[in-house]
Amino acid sequence: MAVHSAKTEALTAQAPNGVVWTRKPGGRSSASDLLRELADLAKDHIEREWDWWEEGRRDKEHERQWAVLGEWDNGAKDPPGFDPDAAAKACMEDFDRRMEEQRREREALAAVRYDRDRESMRLRMLAAEADAAFFGHVLERPATTVQRDMAEQRMEQQRAVAVTMREQLGDPEDVVDRNGFFPAQRREMNLSSHMSVWRHPMLRGLHESKQRKRYNALLAMRPVDCAAMCSECQAPSQWHSYALSLCLFRGKPEPGSQAETIARMMPGWWARCYACTAYQIEHVWGGSFALPDFDGEQWAAMLPPTLKAIFAADPPKPRQPVVRPKPLAVIKAGAIDEVMAKLAEAKAQFPDAVVRNGRHGSWELWPPA
Repeated sequence: MAVHSAKTEALTAQAPNGVVWTRKPGGRSSASDLLRELADLAKDHIEREWDWWEEGRRDKEHERQWAVLGEWDNGAKDPPGFDPDAAAKACMEDFDRRMEEQRREREALAAVRYDRDRESMRLRMLAAEADAAFFGHVLERPATTVQRDMAEQRMEQQRAVAVTMREQLGDPEDVVDRNGFFPAQRREMNLSSHMSVWRHPMLRGLHESKQRKRYNALLAMRPVDCAAMCSECQAPSQWHSYALSLCLFRGKPEPGSQAETIARMMPGWWARCYACTAYQIEHVWGGSFALPDFDGEQWAAMLPPTLKAIFAADPPKPRQPVVRPKPLAVIKAGAIDEVMAKLAEAKAQFPDAVVRNGRHGSWELWPPA
């Protein structure tokens, strides 16, 4: 950074690309302010907006940023007859044209390359890999030896299934979906949705409901690389090995459809990403598929600390003991002189007390109502 200032000269700053900027008369931002905003403009939008979860934060940041940039001039001149409105319209039309051109290219690609069987095999392979990883997590802290043996067997089975499918499938990154998108393209879109459609609203909700532990854990999470995202839903792929999915745009199954019937019969089936482990469904159905002695507490215990703080249920609050009121004094039934003497003593000690019948013919002194 090169900065120059004198009483008779304007403040200037040289950006990393060599362009020299000069602060306009009346400007108040510093050269470091300018260079910071220029560097921010060059960032990927995920890196830049990851923590802009407050309502309206994005607009406020943009207003602040352009207020700084508007105080500086880099010497670039508009061509004669330049019309900013016409330029903006032309820019939007060019954007729409390029989007339409890309759509047609994807449509043509899907017509040639889309293979439903290959797409299905890829999803089954990803689910098998997630299954194997899930049972691997169980093996880190098995509840019983029987559970350990079964989890080890299931893990090896699913690993073998995934290896076989991968050999038959070839490169899974080369599988085009019905819309002409490759997995890498879908991951990029899913990361953006993870941030704007799930992370930001979730942080707002946790903040408003004062769930500080969950809020702090989610806020501390840093952006994952696009390659770490699932191509089929808006969750990082690693989450699938813990039976966690984020299908943000799936909606509900069509009324009267086969999917609605299956969703009703198999809780968790519709909300589960196709690339996620299916163990939670197997556990609900029970039988030979369910791990013995596996429960929600063991699932929560095997989650990484951050995911546990966000997704695991809060531990039940300890029941407060019921405090039953007790009388100020109890005078047992007996001879009249004894009872009268004790009542006199109690009256001296508790002059405002109320006398009530107690158990087994006794007298109880209670505070006044």
